[in-house]
Amino acid sequence: MFKYVMATMVLTKFPDLEWLKHQAENSFENRQSWSGKPLPNKGWPNVILNVSTNHTFRDNIRGPLSIFTNIAGESTVTADRRRISIKENFFFVTNRDQYYTLEIDQRKPTQTFNVHFGDYFTDQVFSSLSLKEDQLLEEPFQFPQERLEFHNTLYYRDNVVNGYILEIKDQPNADPCWLEEKLYDLMGHLLKKEKDLLKIQAKLPALKSSTRCEILKRLLQVTDYIHAHLHEDLSLDQLASVGCLSKFHFLRLFKIAFGRTPYQFISEERIRNGKELIKNTRLEIHEIAKSLGFDNSSSFSRMFFNHVGVYPTQLRQALP
Repeated sequence: MFKYVMATMVLTKFPDLEWLKHQAENSFENRQSWSGKPLPNKGWPNVILNVSTNHTFRDNIRGPLSIFTNIAGESTVTADRRRISIKENFFFVTNRDQYYTLEIDQRKPTQTFNVHFGDYFTDQVFSSLSLKEDQLLEEPFQFPQERLEFHNTLYYRDNVVNGYILEIKDQPNADPCWLEEKLYDLMGHLLKKEKDLLKIQAKLPALKSSTRCEILKRLLQVTDYIHAHLHEDLSLDQLASVGCLSKFHFLRLFKIAFGRTPYQFISEERIRNGKELIKNTRLEIHEIAKSLGFDNSSSFSRMFFNHVGVYPTQLRQALP
């Protein structure tokens, strides 16, 4: 019977880049870890990188299933020929054996928090969540037939994900058992998000599943673009061009996929960002309005009231 022993590392410094590339390309064949201690098995271990830095450029790394996010600041990840800006409150996912490049170049330090899920850990979690109970009882360490794949897109870091990340961040010397339980829960929640995307994909009007998959991929490229350019004036022509679709074909597909128009989606994202800035910063209301692409604070306040039911100043006054 195959038995796999998990290994999880929490690092506050990036490991040597050339060493990491070599290890990743060879699937940690020599079982050597960053500290020099032997790993219990081949393949990527679980790695949590909680690093604060102004600048880094880590290019073309063959990674495991990974979550890229930041506690503070901003980073950029390139994967599948797309360069994605990752702001606070978002995370980006890359898949196993996918090459990624991580860049940070900020005036203030960025506290990046990246979770690299170990190869066998990923397989075992997916197995436990997808196989039937009798299969798991007969062969507890059975690996799934299909590889776990996620869409390369930005996900909003909801309260559930935030909770897991902050718990892990605040306990760097946590018991390994507790840490693996948190990573298991985090991946389970990630799977739910992927299933939500697959439900959207199933709604799209196309006969072939491959066509629906391609449409969703293009629409997610548009939503990623919106998140990165929320402070700019965004037109239908511009967004349709990002998705390589004709303008009104794009509009129809976007409404089917997300249940609202691009304008409604942009407005909701601006209001959500505005609420975060009101709660977590000392910026003046007119500064928040400007940062979100509004011409003036009055137009921001009106839209905010229509969505939230109170004005920005009233929300701030109500905060403890």
